[in-house]
Amino acid sequence: MKSILLTLLFLTLALHAEVQVESLPEPGIQPQVIVTAAGLVHLVYLLGEPKACDIRHSTRRVESGEWSTPVTVNSEPRSAIAAGTIRGAQIALGKDGSVQVIWNGSTGGKKEMMMRAPLLHARLQPGSTAFSAQQNLMGDTTALDGGASIAANEKGHVSVVWHAAPAGATGEAARLVYARYSTDDGRTFSAPKPLNAEQPGVCACCSLRAHLAADDTLTVLYRGAPMPTARGMILLTNKAGRSTLTKLDDWRVAMCPMSSASLLPATQALRAAWENDGQIVTWLMGEPAASAQKVGPQKAKHPVLAQNAKGQTLIASVIGSGFGKAGTLHWDLLDAQGRVTDSGDGDKLSVWSYAAAYARPDGSFVLLH
Repeated sequence: MKSILLTLLFLTLALHAEVQVESLPEPGIQPQVIVTAAGLVHLVYLLGEPKACDIRHSTRRVESGEWSTPVTVNSEPRSAIAAGTIRGAQIALGKDGSVQVIWNGSTGGKKEMMMRAPLLHARLQPGSTAFSAQQNLMGDTTALDGGASIAANEKGHVSVVWHAAPAGATGEAARLVYARYSTDDGRTFSAPKPLNAEQPGVCACCSLRAHLAADDTLTVLYRGAPMPTARGMILLTNKAGRSTLTKLDDWRVAMCPMSSASLLPATQALRAAWENDGQIVTWLMGEPAASAQKVGPQKAKHPVLAQNAKGQTLIASVIGSGFGKAGTLHWDLLDAQGRVTDSGDGDKLSVWSYAAAYARPDGSFVLLH
């Protein structure tokens, strides 16, 4: 009997991974993290006035330790934007661990400049202590709104993905998902190329998320808007220059939810997470779209994913946030089969913010805010 109880206790502890909540090195918001194969955590976050702020970068070992002294990513001061929660920096790792950062550029709150808001990129070369000068990648596209994404692989290939209006067009139904490609690790990029020209329509003030596989397959998760009340999520896969679009769900609402999404390389495939009608949805790519499941409480936004070596997935979200309104941290833990085994709540977050997450080698998770 004693051995059975010990076995049950061991199984219970194995299912309930430790979740450690930590503060950022500075009082910043909208953190993003990525971990190298060698176990170095790269962190970026926004610092300063929400309408015109800076991007900061710091590192530490995945096991533990102090954060390095933060450095500023943007070469032009206060050229990032935090207002809206969905326009901040995103990060990717390129060749030999280069750091690639993309962000929506600030217009200083000037409405007359919004149609020409810049899409900015900077990179940190391996061994360097300073990021490259920021460059604007908008090209001839206009009306940047919801946040862009960046993805890269070890071959030195980098994809910058965003949604915007083609030159001369207006309205959500005309918006397209665009990409620019680099084959020299982000030094130079191709001209903007639309990925969904045959099926236009993107929710203007929602951010998207991209992933670039080792074979250069580009995957993009974005919220469509072919009609004013159609706000379902779409999975776009682009391989060898050809796009395939898959509708993942439906959400009938005549407004822009100002939502973000997450894509994570999981044990079997990419795991995705997004918001639908105030609840977080998660789905494993390759499974039928109908297998997507809702997790966590209502009034949830901005999901963030992390997975440990045991195959457990942490989904962090923000509960009760809104435009100019702070929410509270929440997380759910999924086992390797995708079943929710544990959940928890954390502190109230700053306005315009959410959490970042990563796993340690021992299977525990770190949540940063």
